[in-house]
Amino acid sequence: MVDVEDLLSAGLDALSSHQRRAARIISLVPTENAGSRLARAAYGTDAAARAFFNIDGEPGGWTLPSRRHAARIETDVTLPLLHDATGASYVSARPLSGTQSTTLVLASLDAPPGSTVLIVHAAHEGVCRTARLVRRMRYADVHLTHADPYRPDPAALAAATAAHRPALVIFEDGGLFPLPLPELLAATGAARTHVDISATMPLIFGGLLANPLHLGADSIGGSTHTAFPGPQHGLLAMRTAAVAEAVFAAERDLIASHHLAAVCALGLALAEFQSRAGLPYARAIVRTARALGDALAAAGLPPQAAEHGYTGGHQLWVDTRAAGVDAARAGERLAAGGIDAEIRHDLPGLGGAPALSLGVAEAVHTGLTEGHAPRLAALMSLAIRDPDARDRVAFDVRALRQHLHSPYVLPSQPAR
Repeated sequence: MVDVEDLLSAGLDALSSHQRRAARIISLVPTENAGSRLARAAYGTDAAARAFFNIDGEPGGWTLPSRRHAARIETDVTLPLLHDATGASYVSARPLSGTQSTTLVLASLDAPPGSTVLIVHAAHEGVCRTARLVRRMRYADVHLTHADPYRPDPAALAAATAAHRPALVIFEDGGLFPLPLPELLAATGAARTHVDISATMPLIFGGLLANPLHLGADSIGGSTHTAFPGPQHGLLAMRTAAVAEAVFAAERDLIASHHLAAVCALGLALAEFQSRAGLPYARAIVRTARALGDALAAAGLPPQAAEHGYTGGHQLWVDTRAAGVDAARAGERLAAGGIDAEIRHDLPGLGGAPALSLGVAEAVHTGLTEGHAPRLAALMSLAIRDPDARDRVAFDVRALRQHLHSPYVLPSQPAR
C-alpha cells in the first residue's frame, strides 16, 4: 500500500532541494528563461485557479461574472502590450505553449489532408518535433535541405515551394543565427507563412531584429519562456484578418481554459520588458553570447561557427571532444558544478555526436554581462576537465551568481 505521507514528504523535500539549488546556479539552458519574480507572482494569486472565457468583453458573454476584475489584466494589460510588442492588429495570448501556437496555425489551415507543409530551420538535423506534429495533423511534411548548416538558401526554398506547392511554410528561427527572413519570405510565393520566434522573441520585441510580420509573414508565434523572460505559455500574432479569424476559430475548438494566471504573468513580463529591458537587453544577449564564445575558445572549448562569430543570438554550440570529454559527461560535470546546459544529439554539422547547447538569455536577465564571460568560461573548462573540482567550481559559481545584479527588473522587486 502506498504511504501517502512518505511520498508527500519526499516530494516536498525534492522541491525544496530544487529551489535551494536554483538560487546558487547559473543556467545556460537555451530553451528556458525563468523570467522575473514580478511575472511569477501571478501564480501565487487566486487567478492560478480560475478560468476566463469572455476575451471580447461581450455584454452577454459573462458566464463567469466574478472574473471581471482578474480579466482586466488580460484585456487591459496583456493584450494591449502584445499588440504593441508584435505590431499586429490581431493577437492571441491563448496558446499554452510554443508548440500549441504552431498546432493552432496548422489546425487553422483550409487544406485537405495530405497537403504539404514545408519546414525551414537551421537548428537541428533529422526529423524534428514540428515534422511529427505536421504528420499528426494529417499533413505531409517536407524539410528544406541546405548545404550551409547555419543559413538556409532562398533559391532552394523557391525551388521547393514551386515543386511542392505547400499549404504552409513554417520557419523555425531557432538556430545559431537568425534566419535571413527577408530573402526567405520573398521566396515562398503565394504560400501561407508562419515564423516560430521562440528563440528570437526578445531580440524582435527589443527591436534588434526585424519583425517577421513587417517582412510579410502571415503569422508569428512561439513560447514566451524559451528566450523571452516570461511565463511557460505561448502567443500568436497575425498580419491579416483572414488568417486571424481562422486561428481564432481553431482556438475556440482546441482551447478551453487558457490559464488565467499565465496570461496575467505574460502581461506583467511584457510590461517589465518594455519598461526595463527592451533594446539594451537584446543587445546584451548577443554581446554576452559572443564574448562567452570567445572565452570558451580561449579556454580550449571552441564553439561551432567561429568563422561567423559563433552566434547572432543567444545560443552557442560546443563540441567538448576538443577537451577529451564527450558532451554527455561534460553536461553532467557542469551540472554538478552549478552550471546548467543542454545536451543535444541533433545539432547541424556534428553528424549526430552529442554536443552542448548553451543559451545566455536567462543568465543575462539575471545580470551576467560580457565582462563575466572569461570567469564563467574558466569555471566551465575546469568543471568539464576535472570532475574532482566540482565543489570548488560550485563554490565559485555560487559566488558569481550572488554578485549578479539585474538592470532588467523593476526596482520594486529583488533580482532572482
